[in-house]
Amino acid sequence: MLILPLPAQPDWRRPPWVTLLLIIACCLIYFGCQYQDDARRARAFEHYQKAGLAEIELPRYLADLERRGEQKLLAELRADDDGQSPFTLMALQGDPDFLQRLGADQVINPAMPEYTGWRAGRAEFDRLYRQVFTDRFALRPAAPTPLTTFMHMFMHGSVDHLLGNMAILFIVGYTVEAALGGGIFLLFYLIAGLGAAVPDLITGAPRYSVSLGASGAIAGVMAMFVVLYGMRKIRFFYWIVVYFSTLKAPALIVLPVWLLTELWMRLSSPESHVNYMAHFAGLLTGAVLAAAYRFRRRGHSAERIESDDLAAQDAAQLRQAERWAADLQFDKAAAAYARLAVRRPGDAELAAAFYRSAKLQSDPALRQQAGQRVLELAPSRPGLRAAASEAWQAALAQRSALPKLPVAQWLKLAAGWLDDGDADSAERLLRMLVQRAPDQPALPVLLYRAGKLFRQKGEVARADACRQLLAQRYPDADEAKLPLH
Repeated sequence: MLILPLPAQPDWRRPPWVTLLLIIACCLIYFGCQYQDDARRARAFEHYQKAGLAEIELPRYLADLERRGEQKLLAELRADDDGQSPFTLMALQGDPDFLQRLGADQVINPAMPEYTGWRAGRAEFDRLYRQVFTDRFALRPAAPTPLTTFMHMFMHGSVDHLLGNMAILFIVGYTVEAALGGGIFLLFYLIAGLGAAVPDLITGAPRYSVSLGASGAIAGVMAMFVVLYGMRKIRFFYWIVVYFSTLKAPALIVLPVWLLTELWMRLSSPESHVNYMAHFAGLLTGAVLAAAYRFRRRGHSAERIESDDLAAQDAAQLRQAERWAADLQFDKAAAAYARLAVRRPGDAELAAAFYRSAKLQSDPALRQQAGQRVLELAPSRPGLRAAASEAWQAALAQRSALPKLPVAQWLKLAAGWLDDGDADSAERLLRMLVQRAPDQPALPVLLYRAGKLFRQKGEVARADACRQLLAQRYPDADEAKLPLH
């Protein structure tokens, strides 16, 4: 059974750099370092057989295991080709104590007749075997090192293994990275990968076994995803045998399903090469990390997820408001737009829709609120200037309150109206500004433009009124000396 979350599309204005770098690192390590390992290992093992090392070393290794009382491992190795299989060689290579004694001539010493040939053959085998990147850096649970414990989560056993892991990492990684931030996401990813190795390290896996792959860390990222979303409903893709579909469910409910699935797969397929316990431990580690993150935030999720929730709610409210407006229920539409405008004060399209509905409904307070909103935004939103002109004229007629904008914004709005050919609204605003902020350098220029526009429209009296105001208030301005035609 496969269950994967289906998050929203990534925001490429803020690329998920850490997720992409993790994917690139895994791909570079596999294709740059591991891709030829099967051939390298085959050459090393072929030399091991041809040089007669198997006949010399493996019986001594099995005897050493018996001397040390490791009957379980001994039985496993002898059950496979009477201890002459590659598994026995892998167990030998994963036994640092035996290798140390072997290299110190304590297992095969110079007095033995086979020593000289064995020593030369072993030296060549060591040279060939060191070229096998995977066997050098994969985690051997029976003989872990800090380097292999870290490196194993960036390595993969095949192209299919790599591509499957990277696809899942991208699907959930960019969302978790956007929620946590790149630094915390990378830290949590690495901790989840280390946590995934814990079952192998504490259960005493056979010496011939190795562990590698990003699956445990990625399982941790999946757990972080669902814990961060909590009981919010998100869409999941699921695949059971031959049937697949999607469902929408509270995110956190999927976590126990994942955990139980990994345990069941481990119990039902004990001989499988898939490390189900690493998946289980990765899930558990990721869940604990995300829960701790939320605990420090007093139960709140990441800002990105909170904002996504609000965006989804806003989108639903916007669709409802649009339906009410289409059905001519302007009172309901305007009220819905008013609520949205509080959360999205800079949205010009929303402000325009709010104004269109508000001017057709019965509540004067909503009309005034919508008019103020378009007047606030219009100086920097040319598409709102026509609505702002209408709202301006209505506010003057009804003597309604006007928004408290900086003088520079009012001047910008007046200039925009003149650009649009709206001399009437611009002239009325300019007269108000002449009374309240007469020292603005732009006022003579704008008054001259208003007068010239009135003259072009044939409204001579209003053009002369602008010229007279310009001459009275700004007699020294260059514009006061220019003709209007």
